[in-house]
Amino acid sequence: MDTTKPDQFFASFNELHRHKVEPYKQYWESLRPKTDEDIFRRWLFAFCSVHTTWKGNINGYLAIRDFVYWKHNRKELLKRLTRSGVGCQKERTDYIWDFSKDFWQNPKDFSCPTKRNRYVSIRDNLVERIRGLSYAKVSFSFEMIDPLFARVLCGDVHHLRFYGMPDLKYTKSKTGAIKYKAMEQHWLENCQRLNVPSYIARCIMWDDIQKKSDSDYWGYVLKAF
Repeated sequence: MDTTKPDQFFASFNELHRHKVEPYKQYWESLRPKTDEDIFRRWLFAFCSVHTTWKGNINGYLAIRDFVYWKHNRKELLKRLTRSGVGCQKERTDYIWDFSKDFWQNPKDFSCPTKRNRYVSIRDNLVERIRGLSYAKVSFSFEMIDPLFARVLCGDVHHLRFYGMPDLKYTKSKTGAIKYKAMEQHWLENCQRLNVPSYIARCIMWDDIQKKSDSDYWGYVLKAF
């Protein structure tokens, strides 16, 4: 793990990004899910984010977010994912179908924990439970569900590259998982030191990479419809 770039990001954060924090917090707090249905949709968005671009992610999610049409119809789910062009539609259908059944049996298992210091352990348990999502995407779900307080990190390909580990394999790899969590801990500790929510800092970094001034270019799909 190489923390050179992250350390530079945090060292210059107050100068370059501090003014963005409050608007970002207000934006993401406005998107905080309020119902089980909203929380379920955050998980759907995370499933659609696997192995695709952010635009593909949006297309896949928009195709299935109105889940009443496919909740009891697996073929309809497959058809919608296929038409969206998100890719990996057969595997994605299998994973989302299984997750949907599991989620609706006990939605509380997939919401933010009442004790936020348990985020990592709950995330790790769900990684073992949910097919098709690993540390990054389970964390991403929690980031969207609890944007100002989630104490986990979606270490996606951009974040891995940021930490000098573009080829890190952490799914079913004890060594890889240890490296992932070291990256996560470094990020969380620095965010805490700067008094900025972890997810807010990550959105600021990601949007800056995309040359965007806020998250609405993709976050708009999470608004009530």
